[in-house]
Amino acid sequence: MRAALFAIAGLGLAPAIALAADPSCRDQAGAEQTARYVAQCLAVSPATRPPCNEANPCALIVDEIKRGCALLTSGAPDFCKTYPRR
Repeated sequence: MRAALFAIAGLGLAPAIALAADPSCRDQAGAEQTARYVAQCLAVSPATRPPCNEANPCALIVDEIKRGCALLTSGAPDFCKTYPRR
């Protein structure tokens, strides 16, 4: 198993393994805040398979919200004002 992890890390997949070990957003922020993040993420993400899932770390979801809000030049939801542009 350890050899397999080193082999995966050599392929550049180590960050994916690190993300899998991070606590879920629901564990980090609770059900109510997580539901808010997920709804906002789904509202602005242009991705076909966005990371807007409560099982992901909050930082990943919030980064996708920031990215989606930054891409909207007009008609951005009001909540985008709470996420500073990158």
